[in-house]
Amino acid sequence: MTAKPRPFPRSVALLFVPLALAACIDVRAVPSETGGSVSVPRAAPASVPVASQPAAAGRVEGASIYELRRAPAQVVQTAPAEAAAALNGWRRAQGLAPLTRSAQLQRAAQAHSDDMARMNKMGHVGSDGSRVGARTRAAGYDFREVAENVAMTPLGIDSAMELWAKSPSHRAAMSRGDLREFGLAQNGRYWTLVMGLRK
Repeated sequence: MTAKPRPFPRSVALLFVPLALAACIDVRAVPSETGGSVSVPRAAPASVPVASQPAAAGRVEGASIYELRRAPAQVVQTAPAEAAAALNGWRRAQGLAPLTRSAQLQRAAQAHSDDMARMNKMGHVGSDGSRVGARTRAAGYDFREVAENVAMTPLGIDSAMELWAKSPSHRAAMSRGDLREFGLAQNGRYWTLVMGLRK
């Protein structure tokens, strides 16, 4: 006699809640002195639709990552020093020089994380239609190169770094050796990383 399969316990099924984690990247560059433009690696095909569009001076690349994780009881808050250490620790592990925190890039990053939290939406376009280039200049940072990674995760900086490191386009942005400064900001589950090179 074949035993009937036991039903999956409802109490166990409720322990795991589908949790969407996502990340995307925006890269901007001003024209070089030789009249050329900066080439940005194209993201590998993603399992969900990816939005990419050309920029006036450079290119914008988008990528998203979705995973299933156990939902935390509350959003993990990460201290700014811990977040900076995570980013620069990752760069050192790749054989790259650490980035220096910029007060202007920090303001730009925090403003965008705050804006995404108000909109309850992750993306590179602000509620006023701005993108990273405009936000960076508004914060007083005159850049030659600037790149922005954003992520949505309630699991803290380790999760944000994992999302970015798993995506070829995000990883390429964090691995750039020509960028020197950064701002990295959290508002709840919304994260913004802005990296730049001054003129």
